[in-house]
Amino acid sequence: MERVEEIYQGFVVDHQLERAGLFEVLRERYVAVDTVLYPGCFVHITPSFFFQHVVYVDRNDLAQGFFANKDGVLRKISSRQQYAQKAYVRFVAQDFTQPIPILDESCDLVLSLYAGGIARACGKYLKVGGLLVTNDHHGDAADAAAEENLALVAVVKELRGKFTFSDQELDTYLVPRQATRGARAPRSEGRPEWTRHADYYVFRKTHPGPSTQEPGRFSAPH
Repeated sequence: MERVEEIYQGFVVDHQLERAGLFEVLRERYVAVDTVLYPGCFVHITPSFFFQHVVYVDRNDLAQGFFANKDGVLRKISSRQQYAQKAYVRFVAQDFTQPIPILDESCDLVLSLYAGGIARACGKYLKVGGLLVTNDHHGDAADAAAEENLALVAVVKELRGKFTFSDQELDTYLVPRQATRGARAPRSEGRPEWTRHADYYVFRKTHPGPSTQEPGRFSAPH
């Protein structure tokens, strides 16, 4: 089994990828969030410092070894957790684009931070009223904005480690920058460039989407 503290320090903390301030802001703003789904999580267990119930999904070998040391993972979480209850952690070792063994519309929050395609592949697991949080590094904010049942409800900006939440002027975000006459619209890594950027985008699921999951096939996320 992998050494949790060493791996977390080396792959998360040393690369300044904890984003603890982001999860603190989300916890403060959305107190009703209970079950969190984190597809493509790698070894980023920081969400569990703020949310008691998190289901992690990744096919990465190092991540599988990391989460196999469940006692070590829970010890690390308990040393930083911001709630009184015992943390609940479930790890699913698989590709998140394949059906995850949880019920459709059973999660309050889906995180899209390390991988792309999560809005399309995992939006079905969100409850109506649930939240998708993405940083758009892999185009997931653009994908989410294109989904008819996801609405942008907030943005979060980061400056020198301080995270600021805003739900104002949301119609000015995710607007493609216009190209000059005769030129193509500017793109970055295959994605549109926006006229106004945020570091993180918060979407709310407004109504159910079409389900491809067989009734009763999977269990609730426990």
